[in-house]
Amino acid sequence: MTAQGFGVALMVGAALLALWILWRYARFGPRTIFWSLAHVIIACILLRLLPLAFPEPDPTKVSAIAYIEVFALALPALVYAFLSGGWVTRIAVGMLRP
Repeated sequence: MTAQGFGVALMVGAALLALWILWRYARFGPRTIFWSLAHVIIACILLRLLPLAFPEPDPTKVSAIAYIEVFALALPALVYAFLSGGWVTRIAVGMLRP
């Protein structure tokens, strides 16, 4: 699997996890547009700071630290970003209903 393919698989997996959380725990999450947008801003800041946590990779070898960084830092941050976007969508759709 190439690095690009792994990145796409990681993003799709994070989106599916967030979708499952939104579906399974329908009452979980913020109830106002203000707090849902605050979660989106926090997720954006978290995703912008995430590359600072990763050291420069060595292209000749893959260490266990790389897997820990991806699955312990990047995956939860991506799930939170997709989840916060889902919360905004759910609240916006709820505001459209009379």
